[in-house]
Amino acid sequence: MNETGEIIAKATHDGTLVGGHHRIAVAASLGQKLLWQDSGEPVSLDAFFRHPSSSQRHIA
Repeated sequence: MNETGEIIAKATHDGTLVGGHHRIAVAASLGQKLLWQDSGEPVSLDAFFRHPSSSQRHIA
């Protein structure tokens, strides 16, 4: 959720993002802090915005 309490994305219990990718990118680009709804802890966006050369994902 963002700083105002609006839920902008959904994730599984292990933190896997299952929806809201674009909304997270927009919020981060606007400098908004994102928090886990259940704990209120800040969300680390490092893995989400990792440089493509360091990613293990393959493009088909």
